[in-house]
Formats: sequence, C-alpha cells, structure tokens
Amino acid sequence: MKLHPLFLCLALASTGAAAFDLNEPENNDTSNLVWTGHLSPDTDTVTSAIIAAYIYGGTPVVPEAINPESQFVLEYCKATTPAQMADFSQKMVGLVDFNQKTQLQKSIKESSIVAIVDHHAIGGNPVNMKQVATIDIRPWGSAATILADRAEQMDIELPEYIACTTLGGILSDTLVLQSPITTEYDRHYAEELASEAGIDDIEAFGQKMLEAKSDLSHVSAADILTMDYKNFKFAGKKVGIGVAETLTAHQLLDRRDEFVAAMKAYKQRQGLDHLFFSVTDTKNKRANLLWIDSADSKVAEVAFKAKPTNGWLVLEGVTSRKRQIGPAIQKAVESLN
Repeated sequence: MKLHPLFLCLALASTGAAAFDLNEPENNDTSNLVWTGHLSPDTDTVTSAIIAAYIYGGTPVVPEAINPESQFVLEYCKATTPAQMADFSQKMVGLVDFNQKTQLQKSIKESSIVAIVDHHAIGGNPVNMKQVATIDIRPWGSAATILADRAEQMDIELPEYIACTTLGGILSDTLVLQSPITTEYDRHYAEELASEAGIDDIEAFGQKMLEAKSDLSHVSAADILTMDYKNFKFAGKKVGIGVAETLTAHQLLDRRDEFVAAMKAYKQRQGLDHLFFSVTDTKNKRANLLWIDSADSKVAEVAFKAKPTNGWLVLEGVTSRKRQIGPAIQKAVESLN
C-alpha cells in the first residue's frame, strides 16, 4: 500500500543554482552534507537525521547530547549514535524536525541549508534563506513519518535497524500513537516499520521507550528543564517551553521548588520574556504547567483560562507542546502585545 499524502512541498529557487532534490537523490552532491535536528534533540530529531542520511546520503549528526529515551532506542535497535557536532560552519546542512531560527545550532549558516523536512508550523521566526532550498512540511505526527513515506515512494528498502529507529521516532512524538497530533500516516508507517524491524508488539516497544524517558530521578532540575526544550519568538517576545514526558509524574511534581529555582536562573541567563515548563503525565494524559512570575502568569491565564492548584496548572487531556501548549501560549502572547 502506498499513500498519496497532501502536504506542503516548496522549492524556493534562485538564479544559477539547482535545488536539492528530495525525489532523485542521485542528483545531489552530498560529499559535505550533514543532517541535523533542533537543539535539545529528541528521538524524532535523532532518528529523522539517521533515515535522511540513509535515503539521501551525507552524515547524521546531533547538535547536543541526546536524551535517555533516544539512547534507549538506539541501543534497542543496535544503531550507532550520531556524532555530536559543535562546528557546522564548513558544512552543507539538511534540517529535520524543525524550521525555527531559535532552535538552530549557532554555527549553522542559513546560507548552508539545502533542505528542510519537518512537521511543525512555520512560526514567528523561521530560518531565512536566500539560496535554493527544498522544503517538505506536512501536518503529520513526526518528521520520521515523512521520511518513511519518502523512502517508500522511492522504493528504498530500509535496513532493519533504521526501520526500528524510525519507528522509535514516530512513537516518541505521537506518544505511542495516542497524542492528538497522530495521523493515519503515522499509524500506517508505524505498522510497516514494525514489520520491517521484526517488532511484533508496537505497544510494548513504545512502553519501554516511555519507561526510559520517565526515569529522571538521577537528573537535576536544570537538566530536565532543557532536556526537551524549545525557544520561540512570538510577537517579538522570546518564549521558552520545556517539557518532561513521564509515566511517573508525581516524582517530578514533588520537586516543584527545584524547578522554580532552575527556571528563575535559566530565564535570567537566557534573557527570556516568558518561560514555561510542563510535566506531561503520559499515563493519565495531562499536562502540569509551571511558570515563575506575574508576566508569565498573565499569559497562562489568557492561554488556558484556568488557575493553578498546588502550584501547578493541571490541563486535562493536554499532551502536545506542538498542537496544544505552544499554540495556546503563542495566541496569548500575541493578544497581550
């Protein structure tokens, strides 16, 4: 079965150069190409870089250290961890799983970007490219799903370990296909990739991933805050949103004072206008949102029309930063400025 998706695929062309070809990889010079995702890399970012490099050539890399869930997936799938790259200045770069300048590793020159494969909205501060670039953005649950579709459409057979890691990317971003961002394409390719990877029980694999992500007892509040963290620019304001997805939310909720201290220090150090942190309870499908001052409190009140209880704002049925938390905060910030 081949799916024929509706998606946004833009080729931005300039005189005298050819766009990176996402359909005919043999047309591309990939000798100096790396594929990378956003800062604070998550499992979708890491695994999307791996499959993109396999399909198109080049090398998968990460801009920062990977998190425990991603490490579990790579070990489970018997895949090599992409190297952490500090200096991208001499590289051609393909971006996966993001398009925002605020999430770009500082040494990446926008003039070096040749392609973007992403599933996020083009928000307030996207990368600004004057050169030829090819962009594939679709409203699916993960960038890994988009790349799995590209592999299928080009009749590229994935090795077992890449089918496995790509499945991990899909399950991570869709909370094992339970998040509101999950689409029919995510479910379809999850089934296909599981078959190719020899994984009989998707739910069991996903549960192991959630367990790996949940064990944060040995991690400092400051590190948890930025482990799955993104910067945004809304209405000219610098906004940070961190998320910790866990099956054992109570362990983190009991550490509220630690998170408040870490957030105060981080907000001041980064010069943020607003900072929010969610302990997302994946077992009970709810977000527990935290902020630290009156400016952020006003945004949260407008965004969610609710008041905190015991220091946390409990949002039932909210699990997605991409689809639920981020858009609500963006709308509130824009309405207040």
